[in-house]
Amino acid sequence: MATIKIQINHEKTISTRQLATILYNQIGEVYDIDEEKMKDYFEILSIILLPNDTFVTVLTFELPELPTRDIELKDIVITFLQSVERIEGVINIVKTNDTIFQKMSLEYYEKITIVEMEMRNVLNYILNYDDRRITSDLFKEFGIKVAEDLTAEKIKKNYENGLFYILFKDYKSFLDIEPLNANDITKLLQDSQINSFEEFKSKLRKKINEDRHLGFLASVEKQFSQLDNIRNSIMHIHSLSEGEISNFEKIMNDTEFDKSLLTLINDFWNNEQNELKQKTTLKIIESVIKDIFENSTFEEGKLIITKDFGDDILSEYESLEDLQNDIIAYGNDGLEIDYNLTSEDEIQIKEIVKEYWERLS
Repeated sequence: MATIKIQINHEKTISTRQLATILYNQIGEVYDIDEEKMKDYFEILSIILLPNDTFVTVLTFELPELPTRDIELKDIVITFLQSVERIEGVINIVKTNDTIFQKMSLEYYEKITIVEMEMRNVLNYILNYDDRRITSDLFKEFGIKVAEDLTAEKIKKNYENGLFYILFKDYKSFLDIEPLNANDITKLLQDSQINSFEEFKSKLRKKINEDRHLGFLASVEKQFSQLDNIRNSIMHIHSLSEGEISNFEKIMNDTEFDKSLLTLINDFWNNEQNELKQKTTLKIIESVIKDIFENSTFEEGKLIITKDFGDDILSEYESLEDLQNDIIAYGNDGLEIDYNLTSEDEIQIKEIVKEYWERLS
């Protein structure tokens, strides 16, 4: 059952029978609902005389789940209220609670929350990439106002994403270019190495360093601006317009021509991994090599490894080549990264292992 609470300001008495008759005329015959039974849908909660000699009546009415086809339940409610408004003596009528809207809002908000968390996961990564920490000072640098003081200690205490303290509309602030003073501009104009406008733009100091990160943020700016309007409507219990609902569906669902926000976010992560998977793999392997030799000794011509590195690395090696091969196998099979070492990578790894081996022996 959907429950609607309304408040009517009126000059003459209004009864539940009047209201039931209006609703019956609207849907009774169509859905085969008895008119007497329909009176039970209504409950008057209070009737109060106002100082201007008019009345306020607060009441609820319920609607059963109806097999609606060409019309939605919320539209049945609106049509009913329009009819009630035409009763003689009714001054105004306001819907103050609506479980239909509550249900829709919760469904929308759940989807918005998922997108919001995923997007802020991306932003957190971008800031980490640029070696920045989320504090009030960071937000000031980007011209973002937060409602309360935000410290690194406060965020760390609750393992919280500090980006939840800003609004969707603030995302565009991360696209800004740092302002230049007169001396900066003069130096750029006098730089003989700058031969085009594109080169000039590349010299501007960006608050976000990587162009691919800026490109991603720019690509989702419009969607998040629209989503911010929808979220505000939901949080402040405003009815959503047809345009907002249409935008929401476009933002949340893939179409033949456009990707949803979640798909764009997934694409961002895939692009990042593809861009950096070689560097990431080699850096991890290099750190493992260093760790191996920091926890090893040479005894009677053997490399004795005192730390457990799992099944991929043995506890002792007589041959440099065997260790090199095991580390390469670890790089290909032991990491959760979709990357296969190239022959050039393997040569580089072997050289690093050899250098550590000779240094320790």
